[in-house]
Amino acid sequence: MNAVAVSEPRADRATPVPGRPPRTAWAVLLTTGFPLAALCFTEAYRAAGHNASVRQPSAAAHALFWLAVAVALATVGGVWWLSNRGRGTAAALGGVLGALLSLPKVLRSPQYLSFYDEQAHLRATEWLLHGGSLGAANPLNAVVTDYPGLHLVTAVVAGATGGSVLVTGSLLVVLARVAGCLAVYLIAERLVRSPGAALLAVIVFVANPAYVFFDAQYSYESLAAPLVAVVLVAVTRGAFVPAAILTALVTVTHHGSSYVLAAILVVIVLADLVRRRRPPLGLAILAALGVALPVAWLLGAARSTLAYISPYVRSNLASIPDFFAGKGGPRRLFGGYLTVPGYEKVAGFAAVLILVALFCWGAARQFVRVEERRPKLRRREAPAWTLLLLGAAYFASLPLVALRDDQVVKRLWEFAFIGVGALCAAPLAALLKKRLRKAVAMVAILVVFVGSGVARSGEHIRFPGPYVPSADPRSMTPDVIAAARWMADSQGTDHRIVGDRTLAAVFGSYGEQTPVTYQEDGVPVWMIYTPDEVTPAARQEIQRHRIGWIAVDLRSAGQFPLTGFYFDESEPGAYVDTHLTVRGLTKFAGPGFRRAYDNGNVVLFEVVS
Repeated sequence: MNAVAVSEPRADRATPVPGRPPRTAWAVLLTTGFPLAALCFTEAYRAAGHNASVRQPSAAAHALFWLAVAVALATVGGVWWLSNRGRGTAAALGGVLGALLSLPKVLRSPQYLSFYDEQAHLRATEWLLHGGSLGAANPLNAVVTDYPGLHLVTAVVAGATGGSVLVTGSLLVVLARVAGCLAVYLIAERLVRSPGAALLAVIVFVANPAYVFFDAQYSYESLAAPLVAVVLVAVTRGAFVPAAILTALVTVTHHGSSYVLAAILVVIVLADLVRRRRPPLGLAILAALGVALPVAWLLGAARSTLAYISPYVRSNLASIPDFFAGKGGPRRLFGGYLTVPGYEKVAGFAAVLILVALFCWGAARQFVRVEERRPKLRRREAPAWTLLLLGAAYFASLPLVALRDDQVVKRLWEFAFIGVGALCAAPLAALLKKRLRKAVAMVAILVVFVGSGVARSGEHIRFPGPYVPSADPRSMTPDVIAAARWMADSQGTDHRIVGDRTLAAVFGSYGEQTPVTYQEDGVPVWMIYTPDEVTPAARQEIQRHRIGWIAVDLRSAGQFPLTGFYFDESEPGAYVDTHLTVRGLTKFAGPGFRRAYDNGNVVLFEVVS
């Protein structure tokens, strides 16, 4: 047996159930449950769309959304129960569930890419499709240029098929997610040695807070994170050459994923050494490559990454000492002014408790045995210990999230849930075998889905609603997209333009302009917008930075931005009392400016002198 294999699944893999023809399960799969779940998702977004002018969440939309999840889970269980319960059925069910849970992101805004992070990737991909160079500067996010894997693959496929970036990119992400679910299944199967339990591991994995929305967006992490799971599958099977190729692909696709993969490979090697076993040569070389490639890429081709991630690292290192020193308190959970239903808040806390209990139970089953009434550690292979540490990382991250709503540690969750799912699978399988406990297990799984879903994606991410400044999809409304496209079509591209956080992103992507921002250019754009008059300082900023266009969204006047800032967190009053006024936004309708476009909400002013 390969030195890095956890344990081989049972030879027969599954025991056919007499009298239950496999075709019955596939008939259910194709004709009832999954299409019904998709219909419920569709109706949920239809209901949310009808409620889009009301600030309070739509009760019908939320109920239909979670009904869709419940129907999907019930279908997985029903198909599994009616089938021969083999490996192929379990893997297929995991893949279909992973694909189905990609649907809400598509339904959220089916006409265009509406998440903030997507705009920089859209810009980079469109640039390649139009014949641009691979290393061209990206005015929306310099780091995106340093990691071109997603853009290159999308551009090649879109160029060959004639598809749009929206369609091609979305399909690419869905396929990667399905591959990730299949990889999680294979990883868990080698630990729990049961197709049914491995399917439960996939169910827990797709319940992770990032899966349904954050990891479904057109972003480099959405491609790289599933590849990390695929690399782990290759490692456990001794396929080190394919693993090395995929490691290189992860390295040029996403910085964070490459660092997590390097850490996982190093942990596997160290686990072997701690157990006084010599790691396979291929694994040792792969781990060295996993560390060397990201470092070489960082120093040679992606130097802007350090400037990008260092503020987050410093914030993380300072948050806990500051808390104990009394410089700050924990944030108020679910404290945003876009409210969520009360049952989702309760489920958010309950989900953590359920996962802690299942994870501890699973860890005890896998790693502890009792001999003569004394607990002793079982002998487990290195990947098993790695899964334990990976899952524990999720629970270790929760204090930082509670203290600071830290976005960096949240990025670990999709990786950590590979271990969480694998360790929680066996306890769930044990509960589902007993009739009296089966209902408890099913309710627990649904609670985990509800609680995890609200933990990572706020109301503005999940459902349409009234415009809110600096709220990603709630701000990137169709009239904002229309204004950006009008400018590209009628005025040409690459004009230097300023706008709030949302306008800058959309005009940089769909408008193909060059936004001037504080984040990328160090320009205090708020100085142009916040005064009620065009001040000499504002004119000086406009002239110094050769700003030719000014975009305003009149709806932002008098509304506090969801992120706490309109332009950048460095603006005066950020998170406290920053504000824009109607007078401040309309002051450009005077000498030195020309009103070039006005759709009632978005107004474009050209600087003429």
